[in-house]
Amino acid sequence: MTSTPSSTARTRGTGAVIVAQLLLRTASAAGALALGSYFVELSRQGASVGPLLLGILSGVSFLAELVLAPVAGSASDRRGRRVFLVAAPLLAAVGILLTPGASLIATAPSIALVVVIVGTSRLLDGAGAAISAPTTLGLLADASDGDPRRRGRVTSLYELSSSGGIALGAVAGPLLYGSLGLWTFVALAAVYVVAALLVLAFLRPATASRTRPARASLPDRLRVLVQPRLLAFLPAWIAVNAILGTWVTSQITFVLAGDVQADGQLFPGAFRGDEAGLSLVLGVYVLFFSLCIVAWAFFIGRLPTVPVLFVTVSGALIASVGLMLANRGAPWFVAVPLVMVGVFLEAGFTPAALTHLSDISAEFRDDRGLIMGAYSVVVGAGYLLGNVLGGVFAEWLLFDGLALLTIGLAIVALVSITAMALVESRHRRVAA
Repeated sequence: MTSTPSSTARTRGTGAVIVAQLLLRTASAAGALALGSYFVELSRQGASVGPLLLGILSGVSFLAELVLAPVAGSASDRRGRRVFLVAAPLLAAVGILLTPGASLIATAPSIALVVVIVGTSRLLDGAGAAISAPTTLGLLADASDGDPRRRGRVTSLYELSSSGGIALGAVAGPLLYGSLGLWTFVALAAVYVVAALLVLAFLRPATASRTRPARASLPDRLRVLVQPRLLAFLPAWIAVNAILGTWVTSQITFVLAGDVQADGQLFPGAFRGDEAGLSLVLGVYVLFFSLCIVAWAFFIGRLPTVPVLFVTVSGALIASVGLMLANRGAPWFVAVPLVMVGVFLEAGFTPAALTHLSDISAEFRDDRGLIMGAYSVVVGAGYLLGNVLGGVFAEWLLFDGLALLTIGLAIVALVSITAMALVESRHRRVAA
């Protein structure tokens, strides 16, 4: 049985939560890209690090997020959102401060030392994300119950803060590392602390207006998570996040700024020693992606969800073809329009997915944080898969390998969305 929705009038500080999310995403993206630059430096010092090891260590944070997100989301249902939203960035700050520990301990750190210290730092970073994402989404869903227009706004703002943070992080990461070196990780820890202080100062959740749910048993929680509508949607969302995990993490900086090149490919090693140029390219790419999300906000909610998801995933195929053509020296007037059209289409996936997830959670308000934890599960699983597979494919074919992996993941997502359409059709018939 669900309890009465909270009064949105009593919820204060949702804007601060969204700004904190922007800061969290910025620091996380910048940290991931700075980690790629750090590994390039370790490689030049003689350490035997490569794309595969980088992919595995980067994926550790997403493994932690995958495991901990449902637990954190469920706990926030019963203990309140605010304390978790303050604790999450502080935990991530501790993690990112550990990142350069191997170089501080030894001038030429061993592989074992790098793995232990960087792996621990990525675990803490993933734990912070596991706490933050489902708690934030649960809070925003609480604050928009009974107001579809407000839900549309806060969902779009949440995704815009996420993608905007990634854009800022993409610019800041390599640029900061080029200027500050290992001090980059200290600066990013300060950003995490500011995010925590914002939530602490301004957020006042509407906890008094709703009855706190009783503690649910493990079987009850599992029944919430294995509902058919949610299960049908997860494979597509995991595949799409694996695409993001392939491109918007440490792997891309290692490929573009590393020393390894390949005959016939223009992009591998193209930004070696040019952190400013790499930051500019990545920042423009993700900023364009963010602007496309703003454009999609005018369509999400007016168009049927499943066709929107199908069309947006198709954009990944188009963008990958354009990137492969550009990497192989195709004329820019051919490759760039393909990339732009593809990026515009795929930018609509996450806003549509979050709206769909919020609608599902409306049937389980007392376990909303648990359901929103599914968001972090698919993000963690997808980014983990994308990082590891990205390392394998980058070892194989460098930049072309990343594009081919994206095409394969997009095909998996399209098949999953087709199956999801059948489940949604059955749900509508039952509801009618």
